[in-house]
Amino acid sequence: MTGPTSDPRPVPGPDLDAWAWRLGVHVTEQPLPCGYCGVWDWKHNRVILHSGLNDVQRRCTLCHELRHAAHDDRTCGGKGEARARRETALALISPMDYGVAEQVWQGEAWGMACELGVTIQVIADYRQLLYDSGVRIM
Repeated sequence: MTGPTSDPRPVPGPDLDAWAWRLGVHVTEQPLPCGYCGVWDWKHNRVILHSGLNDVQRRCTLCHELRHAAHDDRTCGGKGEARARRETALALISPMDYGVAEQVWQGEAWGMACELGVTIQVIADYRQLLYDSGVRIM
């Protein structure tokens, strides 16, 4: 992970840089075209992260791209993309923490994302998992 953020609370969750090392995946950072936070480059066994990401964006993007790496995805989109999004949401959000954040923030995604140390996209993906499972939220 990169240096400390202005928030002194540690962001819980998996040690993604260690996981990348165990997978043998090299993680680099460089400017990427607009709209891209990260890319899984399976031909070179590396994840490229946009160099302009903040710590939360970096963590979520790295988790997502490592999910592609772990499954040896070689195409963009489709079932592999949906799986990576689901698995990222499940890896970075605990059900108990989500439930508390949902109550505290009354379902407001921005506050929940800040509280849980994830992006709004990861909140949306977690909510989709709940919906698909038949769980109704606020």
